[in-house]
Amino acid sequence: MLEQEWLKIYRETVHPLYGYMGKRTGGNQALTEDIVQETYLRALDHWNRKVLPDTPLAWLKRVARNILIDYLRQKKRDSNAGADIYPDIRGQTSEDKFESLEIFLAITSLGRKRAKILEAFYYDGMSVREIASEMAISERAVEGLLRRARQSLKSLLPDSTPDGGKND
Repeated sequence: MLEQEWLKIYRETVHPLYGYMGKRTGGNQALTEDIVQETYLRALDHWNRKVLPDTPLAWLKRVARNILIDYLRQKKRDSNAGADIYPDIRGQTSEDKFESLEIFLAITSLGRKRAKILEAFYYDGMSVREIASEMAISERAVEGLLRRARQSLKSLLPDSTPDGGKND
């Protein structure tokens, strides 16, 4: 790939990619920067050996999301082995941002369709109508998928209300 072509793609994708990842890392700037940097390194390596994807930003988002998932899963495995979960993240971010990473990891465990719906609605700010259009399904189907995805997610997360959820 030519340097000018690479720079053009970088300029067009860097801000959207940072925004995309920033939402998924709970605003953890250091983690977002690390993931974006690793994503571009992988793109350089992959695109120099193979054909440039038709939609570079979509490719970059998918790779960045996978890097974050791998990172969080590794941290989870480390915590199961006795290490403090996300020690480097917890020291750099607020408790809310830490919980945001936990929620993202839980979302990724729901399965592709449910995760996609929740991410589109909550992280990307898409409306039910926009999601329905993108997925080529009815708005009612999106609402049903959102409802079931929320229920599944709720069952995976510990209750975070101060009273243990007794006043619901």
